[in-house]
Amino acid sequence: MPGLPHFLNSKAATKYYEPFYQNLFEVNILPPSTISGGEILIEHVNKIGGLTQDRGSEATTQSYKFAKRSYAMGTPTDTITDLTIGFSLNLNDANELYVYKTLRDWFRLIYNPLTGEQGLKKDYVGTLVITNYTRVGDIFWQRTFHDCFPTGDIGELAADYSGGEKVDMPDVKFRSDWWEENIV
Repeated sequence: MPGLPHFLNSKAATKYYEPFYQNLFEVNILPPSTISGGEILIEHVNKIGGLTQDRGSEATTQSYKFAKRSYAMGTPTDTITDLTIGFSLNLNDANELYVYKTLRDWFRLIYNPLTGEQGLKKDYVGTLVITNYTRVGDIFWQRTFHDCFPTGDIGELAADYSGGEKVDMPDVKFRSDWWEENIV
């Protein structure tokens, strides 16, 4: 009988298709050239969100008597991408909270609260490259987000006498104006 739930009826099973694993990825963060320590950020990325770039459009309707028909407006709802990255934190041999310091320096290229200086976009944008791998290390999806910069607040690092847990960086939001995609 066709359609019975049998192993041989599953193309994914008989062709040995692999699942998409959420933890087989790498984020390469290329901050502006004036920011030191950017190369170490890759080791501290825990998670990344906001990778949906393809957006739909709004709908509009027309009416004829009591019947309605719908059409896509033809323009996307948005063209920018907002990414959210979670980082782990460590102290180096000089007791520097180097991931926090690197990100703080990037935030301060946009606005420095100590001096009131504001930066120009050409001086504070960077690039983020997100690469997804198979279990044997083959790349099957890569997205490059251009003109990225951190937005919002850098986040609070709270101290707590009753806590004994390690502290992670509060999620950092990045905005990108445009992106490229290479999907196999």
